[in-house]
Amino acid sequence: MADWTLQDVARIVGDCAWIQHGEKDLFVSGASKYLPTYRPGDIVFVRPENSEFGIPTATLTRNDIKPRLAIIQGDAPSNLNADAILKVTDQTEALFSLAHEARRMIKSPVIAITGSVGKTSTTAMTQHALSAIGPVYGTREGANMAPGIAWNLACVSSKDQFVILELAIGKMRLNTALAKPDIAVFTNIHLAHLMYHSNLSTIAQRKARIFEGMAAGKCVVLNSDMNERAYLEKSARDRGLEILYYGRRAEDHVRLLSLDTSKAVAEIAIGDHVLRLENCLQHGLHMLENFLAICAVHLSLGVTMENLADKFADFDVARGRGSVHQVPTQGGHFTLLDHSYNANPASMRASLVHLQSLPAQGRRIAVLGNMAELGDMAVSEHDSLIEHVKSLGLDHVYTLGEGFDQVCGLASHTHLDGPQDLLTVLRDETRAGDAVLVKGSNSTGLYQMVKKFLST
Repeated sequence: MADWTLQDVARIVGDCAWIQHGEKDLFVSGASKYLPTYRPGDIVFVRPENSEFGIPTATLTRNDIKPRLAIIQGDAPSNLNADAILKVTDQTEALFSLAHEARRMIKSPVIAITGSVGKTSTTAMTQHALSAIGPVYGTREGANMAPGIAWNLACVSSKDQFVILELAIGKMRLNTALAKPDIAVFTNIHLAHLMYHSNLSTIAQRKARIFEGMAAGKCVVLNSDMNERAYLEKSARDRGLEILYYGRRAEDHVRLLSLDTSKAVAEIAIGDHVLRLENCLQHGLHMLENFLAICAVHLSLGVTMENLADKFADFDVARGRGSVHQVPTQGGHFTLLDHSYNANPASMRASLVHLQSLPAQGRRIAVLGNMAELGDMAVSEHDSLIEHVKSLGLDHVYTLGEGFDQVCGLASHTHLDGPQDLLTVLRDETRAGDAVLVKGSNSTGLYQMVKKFLST
């Protein structure tokens, strides 16, 4: 967004009243409804009683934050200290109004990324890659539902040359109405959140709603090997959208020409340009495939690809999403592969491929937590995963959660009683040279345990 004056904000949100006037020409330059995202100059949404929206007044006081503009709903807190206070009827609607106005003002390309697996990492890598060209705003805090998308839009600067937004499947019509993407990227369609979306066809139909926010002639980037590709193709073309494909087919616009797994070297054709990647498996094969999508974004934008290989090489995967840590242990180090942030059947398999690709002079060990939100398919998907694990020849497998209660047939297996047992595994059961994967849904608590372990 361009900087707004206080009067601009009042005009944009509409139904409002000044509780405390500030200088009418005072500028605000973003918005925040969550303390860790606060930046000086932000509009602050102050949490009303009996609500979870906004930052509590006590939190602002404790952190010595005096907002330039505080937006409240209901009675003004007596201890609220702000340069200006604006009362609105509905804070959520006020935020959405700011987001719609911000999107109207954004002239830079807006790239929206969706998919069942890898959205957040692909969003971060796209932002990283495009930063070689100019300033980029990317989704913060993984906020990919409508209120988070609205907040992110309200934080975009007029100086940003590219805007990268992550869009979740939930309420996709509202998400895309806010984002109005110029480019929509699909990483994949896999079984995930089946308690809410019963099968692949339903997932594809709901994700395809992203096209409803796009004008004819805009671009869709599709994985040519993805599930439900034909449906997505038809949906995009029915709305007059252009399609760029990435994958391994000869006709793909971005194509993986070769992959030497022994040397970890890949060659990628991007239109007429050929890109060579060294150490191409450092983030796992799944991230190499997602990188093809990022190459397609560059092709669509018509921007230089000169620094793409360098940006792939120096990209840091977020903790819990495939980050690799060398951990001191008796006699040397072991490798901790942290995929603990979340899990579904596809991401589980991808993380196991990543484990297999890591150099390890010792044992390969997997700690696998329950996969949540699989509904009626929970039993069959957990059983199928274990059958897959049996074929990998891992040295030991630890499991956690009810989905793995009946595991049998693994040569070396231990079922953990709770997430805290992971600490014992990592501290006492590992040896120098081992490679250890940790992967599970957030509800297992493994992510929190890895965080605790790494902090100590």
